[in-house]
Amino acid sequence: MKVLVAGATGQVGSRLVRQLLDRNHEVRAIVLPDDPAASRIEGLEIERMEGDLRDETLVEKAVAGVDAVIHTANFVSGAQFENNTQVNRVLANVCGKYADRLERYVYVSSSGVFPNNGEVIACAYHPVDELHPKRPLGDYNISKILGEHFTESVAYTTGLRTVIVRPSHILSGTAILHQFSVRRVCGILRTGQRNRGSELYMPDGTELWHQVEAQAESEDQPCSVRDLEGRPWYYQPNDARDIAHGLICALEEPGAVGESFNLGAPAPFTFPEAARRIAEATGQEPLEIRLPVRWRYDHDIRKAKSWINYRPQGDLPTMIASALRVQSEGWQDYTWE
Repeated sequence: MKVLVAGATGQVGSRLVRQLLDRNHEVRAIVLPDDPAASRIEGLEIERMEGDLRDETLVEKAVAGVDAVIHTANFVSGAQFENNTQVNRVLANVCGKYADRLERYVYVSSSGVFPNNGEVIACAYHPVDELHPKRPLGDYNISKILGEHFTESVAYTTGLRTVIVRPSHILSGTAILHQFSVRRVCGILRTGQRNRGSELYMPDGTELWHQVEAQAESEDQPCSVRDLEGRPWYYQPNDARDIAHGLICALEEPGAVGESFNLGAPAPFTFPEAARRIAEATGQEPLEIRLPVRWRYDHDIRKAKSWINYRPQGDLPTMIASALRVQSEGWQDYTWE
């Protein structure tokens, strides 16, 4: 199959391209002129087209002659809403014109359309699955839900075979090592206290982060957090390599068409376990603390596992080991080793 990858130089796209090639697919990639991340796909046997995804004429040329399109592209700074919305609209509409011969159009949305972290607005329930109410907040997440609507609208009107994929927080490189620190915990608490509808809001105005800061040795200290009942805080991110694998599943599995799927780590990572493992690896002593609130960031992936054979490898020990290798050796974590 010949696959057009939009966003091929991105965190997910650069890993997706390699997995497509490993599975004997041909790849066509659209790359921005002077893309600073172009080195991520240098030396790969792919067809490169240079241009801007907001250019409908360019996108029509790119879609012509391919069998499927996977849209991973995002503008992550600047005028996110306008740019992302334009890209999402153009790609969906152009793919709709080729609906009679495209095998699949896979759109990468985000768990932020729910959202699933509870620090700004409380989740309706946990774990967050595909049926959870969608209440996106902020330009980026609103652009993602609009992208879903563009995708569904074109599917309804043209018969385009579509799949919507919603990854949770995407990590690569050394990022996992910084997700369980005092700094991160204090940031979550500050956000929760700014938002009355959050799961972390203290009606009496207590600023819980001061308690954490007062006991911490530094902002970088691993932080083992539980609530007053002893229940751990937890977090379910997504290794970029696993998202790429999930997109392959969405591309190849017949049962994916017309559906949406959550992607995340095999199971949530608890702060106590993560703090302990990171402390052991870095020689630090974890801060153990209990708070009257509980942060839960989860993403139910049972549908993806049962419907499209999604099998993520990025559990907590594996992701930490990979990040330490990146940190110590300068290794590029494009593939699993």
